[in-house]
Amino acid sequence: MLRLLMIVSGVFEALFGIAAIFATTSVTDALGTGADPAVLFFARVLGAAALGLGMAALLARNELQTHGGLAAALGLTLYNLLAACIILWTAAELGGLSLWVTGIVHAVIGILFVWALARRVPSWPSSVSP
Repeated sequence: MLRLLMIVSGVFEALFGIAAIFATTSVTDALGTGADPAVLFFARVLGAAALGLGMAALLARNELQTHGGLAAALGLTLYNLLAACIILWTAAELGGLSLWVTGIVHAVIGILFVWALARRVPSWPSSVSP
């Protein structure tokens, strides 16, 4: 389950990252913001971060028995949960279907990560090599 979540989260983040870098105005329009140069700059930086996170998830998907792989999974868990809170908070203030859907998707993925990691806790000490 954890491997599947790493793949799904990695693919979505990488695709979003590519879109935010190369189709920046489409992403900012979906959020309801203007094409102000500062907004475009931060959207592109967000895209670079999302692309990097997505690639890390995809590369770590087969390393979940190591400290590095588990660290990547924990990082993705934290990212998805925090992103869900921030996106849903923004959706409550600004509205917009795309924000609500994105926030809910991040929340579901974050909760599934927590569930998958919690199922592994008893095996962490024995399955993780130093």
